[in-house]
Amino acid sequence: MAKKVHVIINPASGQPQPILHTLNSVFHPAGIDWGITLTKKSGDAQRAAHKAAKAGVDIVAAYGGDGTMMEVSQGLMDSDIPLAILPGGTANLVSVELNIPKDLKQAAELIVNKNTDIKKVDMGKIRDDYFLLRVGLGIAAEKVKKADREMKDKYGLAAYSIAALQAMSEAKPAHYKFTLDGKVVEADGVTCLVDNAGNLGMPGFKAANNITMWDGLLDLILVADLGVGSLAATAQSVLGMETPPDKIQHWQAKKITIETEKPMIVNVDGEMKGTTPLTIGVVPGAVSVITPAQ
Repeated sequence: MAKKVHVIINPASGQPQPILHTLNSVFHPAGIDWGITLTKKSGDAQRAAHKAAKAGVDIVAAYGGDGTMMEVSQGLMDSDIPLAILPGGTANLVSVELNIPKDLKQAAELIVNKNTDIKKVDMGKIRDDYFLLRVGLGIAAEKVKKADREMKDKYGLAAYSIAALQAMSEAKPAHYKFTLDGKVVEADGVTCLVDNAGNLGMPGFKAANNITMWDGLLDLILVADLGVGSLAATAQSVLGMETPPDKIQHWQAKKITIETEKPMIVNVDGEMKGTTPLTIGVVPGAVSVITPAQ
């Protein structure tokens, strides 16, 4: 069992709750020596994780949302130190993907529980940025841009649904040129995703049934339009059913290049990261994560 744990806390994440008291109620009885770092700005979590790993801790835990998990994972990439996820954000999609309990105490107990697994999780790379979840274009990017902090503070997780409806009402099809491990494919669509993780925020609901964070592949999904056929195909995909190829197209590759006729904004794990064209690669088994035993 781990004896030395460093916890990185993003105090801007989620709703107010007694974080330190809850963690101490788990760690103190187990005899764990633990310390914390509070983040103040972008990059703090990555630097703190890298520093903690170099200092020889057994585990780095992170309290925050998906952006915090991405930063901490990047800070741990060059080490064998596992990450313990303490969900504290609005959506917490990484924790949903890996079956991490949403309850803070239950998530922290994974650190002291012997009945756990350590899973080697892939990361994606786009330009100089890494991601755990996905890259989005079209509606997928526009909805994140519209779901700003004010909307998330007011509506919580529902902010993404509201923003998605707004983005859908303004959506126009775009022509995409994809290069998938050297093979060129062209197609039109209103939204495009390059997924490392498949879930849509609820356990069991994925953009496609065979997307995992540990297969060494990226999954490219293109939705053709907002017609009834495409919406039905999206529902079929979520349910793991076969989908019409003219409505939803799904490819897998290790390296994906995306070009569009006009520059399109790009969303990377909730952050806006420039425009097309872009090239995305996968980093297999990039970070170790503590998960419940399967």
